[in-house]
Amino acid sequence: MTLSPRLKKIVEFADKCGVVADIGTDHALVPVYLVENGFSNKAYACDIRPLPLKRADEYISSRNLSDKIATVLSDGLKYVPDGVDTVIIAGMGGEMIIDILSSDNTHGNALFVLQPMTAINELRLYLYSNGYTILDEEIVSEHADKKLYSVMKVRKTAEQTYYSELDILLSPALQSKKTREKGLYIKKNIKSRIDIIENLKKSSSPDVEYLRKTESEIKLLKRCLYEE
Repeated sequence: MTLSPRLKKIVEFADKCGVVADIGTDHALVPVYLVENGFSNKAYACDIRPLPLKRADEYISSRNLSDKIATVLSDGLKYVPDGVDTVIIAGMGGEMIIDILSSDNTHGNALFVLQPMTAINELRLYLYSNGYTILDEEIVSEHADKKLYSVMKVRKTAEQTYYSELDILLSPALQSKKTREKGLYIKKNIKSRIDIIENLKKSSSPDVEYLRKTESEIKLLKRCLYEE
């Protein structure tokens, strides 16, 4: 099986997992890969929608893995059995990932691999504010750099996490990286904020506080870019 760069990074961060749950599994590509390649002994392919689960079931069956991978109709982690040591939540908005994490009270000891499609800063802020540590984070590029994805390896420690304004934009784990993809990610974030400022300045009554915050974020991001 050939995985996309995004899925490869998710698999890499999942590492050797005994029992894995893939939330929003769609075709169950990741659970199948993990089990087939000996990274996981057992997996749950989970989705809130019946149709993706039907597709997942068909694919799991075609790989003769029905004895090791079970499909679970579940809203987030609600119906995922206990005993899972790794949880993958990928390919959905950061707000939805926050909802899934905040609604769960039984899988707090698991390693989480998170891949938000939107609201990445909001997700980082939620993690810092709720006892999670971002152990690692990587930016992955696809489609000739047109798509940049953040993949995070996260664990709940219940320890207070101190964070700065920069840590919300780039986790400490990501700040330490020197990759081309990280540079592209920073440039993309700078450009989006420059566009925001230009639009704000066209307004007859711009939000001054938001304007200053956005300008501050640009300075922080440029500093990281120069350090590259």
